Amino acid sequence: MSVEYGYVYRVASADAEQLRALIEQHVGPGWAFSGAAQWDFDSRDGGSNLREIAPIPAVDLIDVKGDFGHAFSCKAEVRWKRRDDGKYDVLVLSEQQQMVNGAAHLYVPHWNSKTRIWEDGAWTIRRHGTTAIRQVGGRSPISYIDYLAPNGAVQFQRLLKVE
Repeated sequence: MSVEYGYVYRVASADAEQLRALIEQHVGPGWAFSGAAQWDFDSRDGGSNLREIAPIPAVDLIDVKGDFGHAFSCKAEVRWKRRDDGKYDVLVLSEQQQMVNGAAHLYVPHWNSKTRIWEDGAWTIRRHGTTAIRQVGGRSPISYIDYLAPNGAVQFQRLLKVE
């Protein structure tokens, strides 16, 4: 069995235009959802604080308002969380190395017991053949890939596609 790797990139401060550009460049056609959990949350809005997973109609139409969101396809996933200053902290997850403007490549540190020092490690990935996130209400399942730390712990579940 060959080992496959996942790559995680972080743009610590992006505005809405930069966020949309990252989605267009790395995700392309796919699906997106977002929502409000803290700043934009309004209990009177009920379920509208969480926008359902839907195909991306056009990148400039993606609603990045709210506190967080995900855009994903088989190519990559872009995740964002709104910061206190109104900009976004963005992660790009992909199984292919990417050139992400303004991003730092994130590694997962691990302890090397032979050299007795911390080293930067890579995320290995685990693909699931038939396993998917099952949604309620008759909505289609979502396939995903696990991103694992060197000790085998799941660090991320990267969304791939709506089945």
